[in-house]
Amino acid sequence: MAIARRLINYYLLICVALFLLQNSLLFPRWLSGAAQSPEEGRARAADVGLVPWESPLAGVRPLPGYVRPDFSRPTPRGTILVFHGNAACAFDRSYYLVPFAQRGFRTFLYEYPGYGGRSGSPSAATIIPDAQALIRALDQAGYGPVYVWGESIGAGVAAAVCRDTTLPIHGLALLTPWDSLTNAASYHYPFFPVSFLLRDKYDSIANLAEFKHPICVICSTQDEILPVRLGLNLFAQLPEPKKLILHEGCGHNSWPSSPELPWWDAALHFIAP
Repeated sequence: MAIARRLINYYLLICVALFLLQNSLLFPRWLSGAAQSPEEGRARAADVGLVPWESPLAGVRPLPGYVRPDFSRPTPRGTILVFHGNAACAFDRSYYLVPFAQRGFRTFLYEYPGYGGRSGSPSAATIIPDAQALIRALDQAGYGPVYVWGESIGAGVAAAVCRDTTLPIHGLALLTPWDSLTNAASYHYPFFPVSFLLRDKYDSIANLAEFKHPICVICSTQDEILPVRLGLNLFAQLPEPKKLILHEGCGHNSWPSSPELPWWDAALHFIAP
């Protein structure tokens, strides 16, 4: 009985730790030097040809992300707002710049609070309204039409942002997504009641139930972090119009990123016909 009681106490202690530390587990800023000073963020962004977006926009907190210096130059197809994964910073996603630019888009790499030299702490309460205000401001400032692209946890963030159907968003792409954070967390912590522990649910199926624009879901069949079944379940539940792209034999971080590959055309022409 004493051993059983001790095991129960350990189990409950782990549950408490998971509840208290969930933001740190969901947004592990200690990975890849994600938490930095503004000066460090600016220097690392400059290394890949990016600058912090500093143009004042109504309702948008300082340093919402990184762009190319020529961001304001007219483009034929509008702006793609990218929500990145949780283990790096926005400027680490510079691999989006070339494929998007080649197809007529400018790129805005959104930065989470607490990442890449930006102040604050990442959570749904700080990210979602901030990103929604940014989308409205970009559209009003003449940078539209605005499209949204989310990768990994950024796909969950993107879906949560798009829950507001009044936003001027014209299309959405979700790369290596989940269907809900509850299902993703259950995969990693199968013996714990994660549905009761999670504060931010990031239920992408519910968040996109009323989305009226094209959605492209892009999955890796050998995804070891977010199993492909989560993305396939998401796709099955989404409203039309929707498109599925599968990267056969690829993992979560090993999907093909070369700018000339035809899947970029398939995805971007679908969300921005």
